[in-house]
Amino acid sequence: MAWTPYLVINFAGIFKAAPISPLATIWGSLFAKANAVYNPIVYGISHPKYRAALYQKFPSLACQDSPVDDGQSVASATTGVSEEKPAA
Repeated sequence: MAWTPYLVINFAGIFKAAPISPLATIWGSLFAKANAVYNPIVYGISHPKYRAALYQKFPSLACQDSPVDDGQSVASATTGVSEEKPAA
């Protein structure tokens, strides 16, 4: 989504579909490249383990009383392998 305005502005400029001001090109580029700043924030806050760690470090920034760990994002060091038996 962050690169879409940049893409539209550039395509409009290439195909001369609409007059584009220099200010529009600057804002489209700035919004797209700012993705490197706000993308980790958006994904980090949506991750339950990140929210729990953030709550431990800065309890005053919490939006809820205590973090809820849904357990969906748990890594395991072991992998289970099942054996398939050939069909008869």
